[in-house]
Amino acid sequence: MPIINAPVVLSDASLAIIEAKTSDPDFSHTSWNDADLESVRCEVRNHYRDVQRLTCVYCQGAVSQRSAFGAPVEHIVPKSQHLGFMFEPKNMCVICPDCNEYKGKREVLVEPVLVANRVNYPVNPAAFRIMHPHYDEYDENIMRANRVYIECSDKGGYTIYICNLNRFFRRFGRCDEFVNDAELVQKSERFYSEGHVDI
Repeated sequence: MPIINAPVVLSDASLAIIEAKTSDPDFSHTSWNDADLESVRCEVRNHYRDVQRLTCVYCQGAVSQRSAFGAPVEHIVPKSQHLGFMFEPKNMCVICPDCNEYKGKREVLVEPVLVANRVNYPVNPAAFRIMHPHYDEYDENIMRANRVYIECSDKGGYTIYICNLNRFFRRFGRCDEFVNDAELVQKSERFYSEGHVDI
């Protein structure tokens, strides 16, 4: 089952705010941070905090329960590149601040040019280069052991890359907590010899 199985259903009050905002001639991707959208952001953030059980969809680390900075709303398809998907429920989730900074506005669609003027959000998981938390199973794409992330699919590999999920290992190298993790060593050896790992 995907990490998120219940997209946010925005309240009538939020929908009215969004309608007014998107009809403004100055509306752009930077409008997301405007003060009049604060209640919308809170509604989205609180919904996904609960559905995701305070867990980042990419690194599986914690997101904050209270601080907005510690649980930024993620636009899976970047709002700067696809403005029409800014308020699409399946285009949102919450992630940790580090994944948010690393992923940034990187393109995640397989064929972004074809989608640039598209009105409907893609529903086929194959349309995404990244592991999509509303469509894809985490364990089928990424194997996580301790703080090491191993790709189990092309989507998993791209997610690891754009979110820099192995950032701990990159910063501290091969330290005792990795070397002494027998289960991690066994899984890694099985993955590299067999091409997959049964979880």
